Amino acid sequence: MYHPRLYGSFYDMGFKYGSLLFQKNIQFPAIPEENIEFGTQCYQEVQKFYPDLIPEFQGFAKGWQVDEARLGAFVSGLGVFDTTGKCSVFAYRNQDSVIFGRNYDMLFEFKKLTESCLIAPAQKFAYISQSDVFIGRCDGINERGLAIALSFVNGTMIQPGVTFHLVIRKVLETCKTVDEAIAVIQNAKVASANNFLIADATGNIAVVETAPQSSTVRYPPASEHFICITNQFETATMAPFDQGGIAWCKPQERYRRLYDCLESTSQMDLSKAKTILSDSSICLDLKSEKFGTIWSVVANLNELNIERAEGKPKVKNYQPEPRLAWWLKKRASAKTNKATLV
Repeated sequence: MYHPRLYGSFYDMGFKYGSLLFQKNIQFPAIPEENIEFGTQCYQEVQKFYPDLIPEFQGFAKGWQVDEARLGAFVSGLGVFDTTGKCSVFAYRNQDSVIFGRNYDMLFEFKKLTESCLIAPAQKFAYISQSDVFIGRCDGINERGLAIALSFVNGTMIQPGVTFHLVIRKVLETCKTVDEAIAVIQNAKVASANNFLIADATGNIAVVETAPQSSTVRYPPASEHFICITNQFETATMAPFDQGGIAWCKPQERYRRLYDCLESTSQMDLSKAKTILSDSSICLDLKSEKFGTIWSVVANLNELNIERAEGKPKVKNYQPEPRLAWWLKKRASAKTNKATLV
């Protein structure tokens, strides 16, 4: 897993990352022309949805020395035609804290493409996030204690729109509460079907089930202090837009086990979260399909205490993530020094 630190203007962040790819002689991937056409329409939707992000595409293309339009089409169309990834995510609300946990399940061959980034765009919220997608994000926790993660759903249609990983970018960079994140997601013209689980440090937790045809928000009932997702819609409203057919990755079994573990927990902490995510019925390890959990993240959103396991999670292989704290301290010090000079 790579561990970039990207901060400054969007253009500068993109140029830095693109230059690294160029220096490592990483070639731009071959893309079917029909995917380019679809991705070009998606890139146009991104320009409307989050125009602040476009300079990052421009800088990335300049640094990598590739065509911006082709890069935009490639990145903006990712994850629509191939929804291989399958995930398990939860949030648990204690009286004084919110604990967030997620497993990202993918083909083992994608391990070499994974990254965990510190991203701190100028005039936006800084955050730690994980991904296997250039520019886009699959999950993250920002400086305000807002966490978000997605899970794929095998939907009944796709359309040129904003893909999940760029929706997550805007949420992490512009939102501090679950309500703000819900508004961003539901105002997006999404390209495909996904669940987005969102939690914030105030104790608000929710899931947005979204597809090109519709979206809805579900919250935990009053008797429950948690919410979770795997790879299906749980509401009757969204069920018609979920065609299923993915029993091979055990979405129902993972959901039931995850739900049961959370329901039987009276107080959640990071140690308990790691135990749950390492459970053999939740953490996929499908050797015949060469598929399973390739990273796992747990976090206390009130303390911004984040830990990550790279590869198959085990209770003892999570490592602390210090970069967000480092950045916040660095930024505060810079502001203090500037004020002193004035």
